[in-house]
Amino acid sequence: MNTWEALQGRLVKQLINAAAILERLPHVDAVQVLSSAENYGVLGDKLSTMQRDLTAAQVESIELLFRAMASTLVDFHRVVLALEKIWRDGCQLLKAEKPQPTPQQLQQRVGPRPSLHDCLEGLRSLYQMHYDEYNLKVAVVSSLTYDSREEDVSLLLTLVSDQPNIPSEEVKYIFDLISAGNGK
Repeated sequence: MNTWEALQGRLVKQLINAAAILERLPHVDAVQVLSSAENYGVLGDKLSTMQRDLTAAQVESIELLFRAMASTLVDFHRVVLALEKIWRDGCQLLKAEKPQPTPQQLQQRVGPRPSLHDCLEGLRSLYQMHYDEYNLKVAVVSSLTYDSREEDVSLLLTLVSDQPNIPSEEVKYIFDLISAGNGK
C-alpha cells in the first residue's frame, strides 16, 4: 500500500469516528433525558453531574479527532509537496541541460522509451491530481464543526471515501510510462 492510500485510510477512519462522536453529542432531547434526576431513580442525586461529564468527554474526544485530522492533512500536504518538488526539479534539470533541446527533440522517442516531455507531463499530472485531492480533503475537514449534523458528516465521509478520486489506473499508466525510460 502506498503512502497516499494509507493516509486515505487513516482519514476515513478519523471521519467515521468523528461522525460517531458528533452523533452522540447531546442534542436537545438527550440533554433533557440526561439532566432529569428522576430518570436515574435512587442514583439521581449521585449522578447530577453526569450530563456535564459526558458532554465534556465527548467534546474532548472530538477535539482530539480534529487535531488528528489536521495532522493527517499535514501528511497529505507533504506528499503533494514532494510530488511538486520532483516535477519542478525535472523541469529545472531540463532547462539546465546544455544545449537546450528543441521542441522536436523533446517529442523524439527512441524505441519504447517515453520522451522527456512525456515524463514531465506525467509528473505534472500526478502532482496536479494529488494537489486537487488534497484541497478536497482540506475543504471537507475544514467544514466539520461541533455543530455538524450527522447527515452532513455522513455525506462528507462519502465524498472522501468514494474512491477513486485519483484514478489508480491513470497513476499506474503514468508510472509505467515514466519507468519505461529505465528499461523496465
